[in-house]
Amino acid sequence: MRHAAASDRGDRLNAAFAASLAQIGEPLRLIDAAEMREITGTDYYRGGLYTPGAALIQPAEYIRGLATGLAPKIALYENSPVTELTRSGAGWTARTSRGSVTAPKVILGVNGLAQEFGQFRGRLMHVFTYASMTAPFDPAQAGRDRWGLLPADPMGATVRKITGEAGSRIVVRTRFTYDPGAQVSERRVAGIAAEQRRSFDARFPDLAGLAFQNSWAGRLSLSLNHVPAFGEVEPGLFSACCCNGLGTVKSTLAGMMAADLTTGTRSDDLAKFSDQPRRSARRRSPSPGSAPTR
Repeated sequence: MRHAAASDRGDRLNAAFAASLAQIGEPLRLIDAAEMREITGTDYYRGGLYTPGAALIQPAEYIRGLATGLAPKIALYENSPVTELTRSGAGWTARTSRGSVTAPKVILGVNGLAQEFGQFRGRLMHVFTYASMTAPFDPAQAGRDRWGLLPADPMGATVRKITGEAGSRIVVRTRFTYDPGAQVSERRVAGIAAEQRRSFDARFPDLAGLAFQNSWAGRLSLSLNHVPAFGEVEPGLFSACCCNGLGTVKSTLAGMMAADLTTGTRSDDLAKFSDQPRRSARRRSPSPGSAPTR
């Protein structure tokens, strides 16, 4: 994985990150501006940090692959949103618009929407992040066929180039907003896509004006002290929620640990994951839609 820097602050953050990695024996390699240009085809980045022990994956493809592998052993209902979850005798009943399911134990894996089922009220924050994907273009442009960059500054832009039969595309992910209602409007998405337009054009002047084919928002859940919403919250009801911005990694781990917890499987990993402080309550509510821009 490559962490890109485009400013003095980015250089300092990468240097600090490199020092931390070196202390724990994690391999790394600093990248100069010339190599960043060869990778991305742009002069925008002044340097980077390569961490060979990490990888950038496509989350949707990962989840679909996982579901395919589990298909012989599970029943998966993707288009049956649960609208109500209530105690039913010694178990729990989950209701949808077309039916219900009752089970002695239930795991909530709905991230910040756990609050909609009466859990962790006042202890989770709904945050949205935004991305735009370009129309296809000639793979010979914008450097190598495939690459991905994380920002040295966590509030910066994640940028990746993907290439397929139809050509190449670039995805830009930047901007965060706080939205306690857990919903954002199409107007909001369009407004932030316009900001991403400027961000894209600054990075890739040779592709300036290339149309964005898709723009969207994604929901995150955070706690003030970065603690997940995990554990048995009521008898028979378990939570594996609050990813704190690292959904693919932390939510996968939380789900594994919740499965161990519900089945009574004890392990060192479960003991470590369960040994965390209580989630901090919100002291005040920022204005909806507020967040720093990068």
